Amino acid sequence: MDLSSKNDKELLLPTEHTPSSPADPEDASSRSFVQRNLSLLITGFLTAATFSASMLSGLTFDKSVCATVIFGTMAAMAVFNISSDLAMFTSAVVLLTTETIDRDDFLKGFGNSSVVCVGLLLVVAKGVEETGALERLVKAFLGKPRSRTMAQLAMMVPVLLISAFLSNTACVAMMIPIVQSWSDSIGVSRSQLLLPLSYVSMMGGCLSLIGSSNNLVAYEKAKDYSNNPDNYPDGVTKPIEIGMFTIAYAGIPMIIAGIIYMVIFSPKLLPNDVEETKAAGVSPSAVAVDGRYSMCFWVRPSKTGVPNDVYHKTPREAAFDRPMLTLVARHRSDLDSGENLGMDEPLQDGELLIFKGTAGRLSQLQKTPGLGLATKEIEKLSFARTKDKAKSSNSLSKRRHRRMVEAVVGVNSPLVGKTVKEVAFRQQFNAVIIARRHGVLPGFRTSVATSSSPSRRTLSRDIDGARQSLGGGLLSDELNAVADVEDGGVPATNKGKTNNVCLDSKNCDCNTSWSKTRFCPGDSLLLVASTGFAKQFSSNSRFFALATEIADSKPPRQDSAKDIGRAAITWVMLAAIIGVSAVNDEYLLEMCCITISVQIYLKIMTLDEAWGAVKSSTLLTIAASFSLGTAIQKSGLAEDIADLIGKVAGPFGHIGLIAVVGFVTSLLSIMVSNTAVVIFLFDPVAEAAKNANMDLLPLVYVLMIASSAAYATPISYQTNLMVYAPGGYVFSDYLKFGGPLQIISWVSWTLAIYVIWG
Repeated sequence: MDLSSKNDKELLLPTEHTPSSPADPEDASSRSFVQRNLSLLITGFLTAATFSASMLSGLTFDKSVCATVIFGTMAAMAVFNISSDLAMFTSAVVLLTTETIDRDDFLKGFGNSSVVCVGLLLVVAKGVEETGALERLVKAFLGKPRSRTMAQLAMMVPVLLISAFLSNTACVAMMIPIVQSWSDSIGVSRSQLLLPLSYVSMMGGCLSLIGSSNNLVAYEKAKDYSNNPDNYPDGVTKPIEIGMFTIAYAGIPMIIAGIIYMVIFSPKLLPNDVEETKAAGVSPSAVAVDGRYSMCFWVRPSKTGVPNDVYHKTPREAAFDRPMLTLVARHRSDLDSGENLGMDEPLQDGELLIFKGTAGRLSQLQKTPGLGLATKEIEKLSFARTKDKAKSSNSLSKRRHRRMVEAVVGVNSPLVGKTVKEVAFRQQFNAVIIARRHGVLPGFRTSVATSSSPSRRTLSRDIDGARQSLGGGLLSDELNAVADVEDGGVPATNKGKTNNVCLDSKNCDCNTSWSKTRFCPGDSLLLVASTGFAKQFSSNSRFFALATEIADSKPPRQDSAKDIGRAAITWVMLAAIIGVSAVNDEYLLEMCCITISVQIYLKIMTLDEAWGAVKSSTLLTIAASFSLGTAIQKSGLAEDIADLIGKVAGPFGHIGLIAVVGFVTSLLSIMVSNTAVVIFLFDPVAEAAKNANMDLLPLVYVLMIASSAAYATPISYQTNLMVYAPGGYVFSDYLKFGGPLQIISWVSWTLAIYVIWG
């Protein structure tokens, strides 16, 4: 379900370039201003030219303003990367200022029920995501297929089900790491799976009325139009009724055709072998300086008896080895020798696993059911804001406020030269170090500075050189710890008299065993800290040169009976929303409100998280779009556009009108926000249907489905951009693979809608 604004591309793509070393500061300032505002200046010039041309062509003032605003808005979003919410709100302000619309028309969208429903559905989706129920559903479907075709089909089924009711952006964000590790375990290239993942999530929005925000907007516009007597020659209204799953009659044939195409042609049109670093989204410069940490995890059985992703499985079955993540060693307490186990022995309770990976990969790994960070320091952190000290240790409260943060020790930091214990790191920063990557020391080349690990002999020689260059003593403990970790073990402070690895989880704290080592300039620390840590220390901090919160690093819910109960209740409430809305869509808003209240009171999510799930940019885009739609209708521009559509489609009858509207809608959706496209075209399409003596309902379905069909470029849809780097794709992959899919979808929904309703 698409409930997000897809054209906020200024957050994802570079839009400016500043000269590196201009000679004149004043000249640099003026050039920088011009460069920053060049897109606005060009848009303004072209918009003025459009307005002049419209007036000279004989259009009325209101029609000229509408045509100019449409052109300027689309150019701003499609060409100059201006966000959809800013572009649409600006267009509404211009229409209000020029009196093309009045104040009531301007405010109409902000009180529209479809806008409110979109916001509430975003919050409901957030609650479902918080329970972890989505991942359970997906993993139940995936299994171990033996071929690429079966793998693609196994992935598509749960994605279609999820995106039919929940945000497709959240669905793809959750699926990317799952598909990456799953593809490694079954031997299928991730590039064969990730782009189909994005496309199928977009198709899933065509299975239900709440599957996409543009579905709700088109439905709301259709209801308003059909209930207005002025839109009918005899003055008798003809209310439009659209059921919860009626759109699926046209969506399913399109989905079937699209899946058949993707399964057959993906081996020929998509890359099969992607370099590991490219698929992981790692730049060549990042490969030159290895950015991986060493971190320890304990293996834990399920608390509820339900099999988890790790316990009693082999490392191969758990698919631990992924791009930029490697299982370095594993140790078991029942083996006195402390020997390193292989990859084919089942994982047991209490087993110690040592991984090496990037911060993002390790953050994903901590969410794996059955793995727990090998440290107890986290339990001593105080995140819960409550007066009751007994409740302040509640694990759920801690989980809500915990995040993983990557921090770099500054050159002049007060931490330099001191040990973790001396600075009382946990007490001072309310954070725990869970992994550490050492900075570059004089005469010391660690393996983290190269793309491949050095031999033990080379490492020893470098450590000896570092001791001599540092005068000995100061960092000797730290260098010993580095030597132990790089040798596939754990720090020396974690070893007993028999030189075996300490595996006693009650007395051993693997990830904080460097408490006696000293900080160096440039040390990178991976921390478990509060949600405000990165904001507090990200800039102007005397302790850290940089502090960045790892995206999506909130710890998962544990597989306790309460958590499973919360997930079950959430799915029941979601089913209630779907069932009640299918009977009478007038109660969709009420059911969403009830569900959100239950989710908050059951501590599935906090009130702050609920507010955070509401994407203000999405709601502003939809609300402001109504002003433009009203202006197009009132000014009479809708009739002119309808006449143009009728002239093109007229010779081909009703099927020609369906085909033309679908083609124009899908073409514009590649460049402009799909919700905005629905608003642009609805009134002209309604007029075209009236002129052709055709029922409006088939064209409403065309707008719903075609506005979600944006496959041909990576910037045409947010989920396309999300899989761009992980899949190792280039721009031409979208054009080669998504272009034909766009045409196939267009033909399939045109025929389906004409046969069923046309």
